[in-house]
Amino acid sequence: MHRLAVLICWLALLGVATNFYSQDDSLAEQQLTSDGKWKADPVVHPNGQEIIYTLQETPTLLSLWRLHLATGKTERLHPDANTNEFEIAYSPTGRYAAFVQNRANLNLILVIRDYQEKRDAIYDPGSGFAGMRSPAISPDLTRVVFSIPTATGQQITCVNMQGQNRQFLTNTAGINNWPRFSPDGKQIVFSSSRDGDYEIYVMDAQGENVRRLTQSPGMDIRPVWSPDGKMIAFTSNRDGNYEIYVMNADGSHPCRVTNHPGRDDYPWWFPDSQHLVYVSERAGRFDLYKVRLPR
Repeated sequence: MHRLAVLICWLALLGVATNFYSQDDSLAEQQLTSDGKWKADPVVHPNGQEIIYTLQETPTLLSLWRLHLATGKTERLHPDANTNEFEIAYSPTGRYAAFVQNRANLNLILVIRDYQEKRDAIYDPGSGFAGMRSPAISPDLTRVVFSIPTATGQQITCVNMQGQNRQFLTNTAGINNWPRFSPDGKQIVFSSSRDGDYEIYVMDAQGENVRRLTQSPGMDIRPVWSPDGKMIAFTSNRDGNYEIYVMNADGSHPCRVTNHPGRDDYPWWFPDSQHLVYVSERAGRFDLYKVRLPR
């Protein structure tokens, strides 16, 4: 039955018509952490050897942690950080990272860090903008996109690598969030509640030619392009529980990857476009898991 489920899921991604989803939760799944602490936002470092994620280190502190895949060792990414840091994103070579930092009450700032030159650029929207989220660096290293609240709704905007020249890419009612660039930098995939519930959309990198990719009840959120540009992974509760899905980049043939009673969320691709890391909640414990997609 396991092999049949795997075959059905893969045929769907290839465009072969089928009405089935993969119901097997053992697609070469591997548990990567075992501490059970609350986690979110895992990303695979461009070197493919580390996973960086947000950890609730104490009841009042979120910090960025690094998992070394070869050894299983975990450690703080920024040992000297003394304030909340979360939602990190890397440039293609790993030289730059953008992440959200909390420096004061209700004041979230965007930090753009150059690890080679050991310097930071800051975008600070000022107090009252606690909802700034989900940064992503363009492949050509010219912009950082992120989501920020405005008078008309939560919008996707961008600044340059110096944290300057803010420009809005969306201007709709509702919440627009989780922007991610395509590998070639020409498109941005994101989730939006503009039509009443959260669906996945794609637009040109300058905010034009918006197209809706999903049509499902419930929430389709946190989309991310595969490194080869062929697929998009996302979280959805369309079947009554939060699970990880993948679909072709044009929105066709969505396929469920996970099937657990707890919540599976925050998918991210490994460089081979064949594996995903995600956070799974099981019996009240939160850990990182790796899953291989059917071949």
